[in-house]
Amino acid sequence: MNKVRDKWNRIYSKNRLPGLPAAVLTDNDNILPTKGIALDLACGLGTNSLFLATRGLEVHAWDISKVAVNDLAGQAGSLGLNIQTRVVNITAAVLPAESYDLVLTSHYLDRSLPPAILDATRPGGLICYQTFTAEKQINKGPSNPEFLLQPNELQSFVPDCEILAFKDESHNVNRDDPLAGRAFIIARKPIG
Repeated sequence: MNKVRDKWNRIYSKNRLPGLPAAVLTDNDNILPTKGIALDLACGLGTNSLFLATRGLEVHAWDISKVAVNDLAGQAGSLGLNIQTRVVNITAAVLPAESYDLVLTSHYLDRSLPPAILDATRPGGLICYQTFTAEKQINKGPSNPEFLLQPNELQSFVPDCEILAFKDESHNVNRDDPLAGRAFIIARKPIG
């Protein structure tokens, strides 16, 4: 784990320019909540956390990188946003049950987490995933298949949930499109 933490600390020490919020959020802002508690897993520099907090959500932003989390905490403080940051190695064991109205995972894929993410989401809450696909036709993101979505894999992460939005841009080669080579899903956890 220290190698992984060190790798991401190095990356975020060199590049502190946040990108755009994930398309799963910006393309679907009309269905996102404006109150409640959101969890941004593997938040990085916190672009998505900032987006959600400006909508009125209390955001819990977790990442393995102390550099990224400290940077986000400083931004949130200077902007007066309600973002609680945490440096953590994200595992199923650290996710509390039924605690979040929205759980976001963007550009991070750990196949052991979907059941715990579903459990951490309150009934009626939203689960949002976006990451790179194995079928991507663009040289961006990871090359290790362990970190790439297989076709239709996202749907398996949210069993028995209502799919509110789904998009697969695996074959999109437009480097200017923030969704090129990626897929996203938003699902609502059943109530009761």
